[in-house]
Amino acid sequence: MRRRLLRSGFLAALGLATGELGAAVAPFVRVNKIEGLGKPVAIGSEAQILREFAATDDRPILFREGRFFLLHPPGGIIAAYRKCTHLGCAVPWNDAEDRFECPCHGSQYDKHTAVVLRTPAPKPLQLFHIARDGTDGLVVDTNPLHVIDRSGAWDPAVIEISDVLDSS
Repeated sequence: MRRRLLRSGFLAALGLATGELGAAVAPFVRVNKIEGLGKPVAIGSEAQILREFAATDDRPILFREGRFFLLHPPGGIIAAYRKCTHLGCAVPWNDAEDRFECPCHGSQYDKHTAVVLRTPAPKPLQLFHIARDGTDGLVVDTNPLHVIDRSGAWDPAVIEISDVLDSS
């Protein structure tokens, strides 16, 4: 009788430990699908985006789905990836300071060009490619393997969408 009771207690404890281990490991086994990032994201028409920039004093436009901001540098429209170039934290827009500020280590980026204003970030925010979708709209390619990686200075050559509306 005593052996049967000890055996039952041991098996119950083993079952409980196995269940707890399974519950601890399960979240790491499941594959998380990343929404938005890596897919083309429609952002609207060029005229619509430029009107929004004009109405908000060039405040960056956040697209959570693709993890980027639309910015209005001199001469065009660019899409800046929200990932800090220092250690990869998500970089939010700071309305009070009128610039991007990384919450992890304090890197700061320019409102228009996403170049580094304060280190430790070694280079500007990476840019996603923007293209016309064949109609009036624009599409941002959010594939992180196809980003535009830049050095420290602003280069207008990275602008793929000019802010001069075509009359054609």
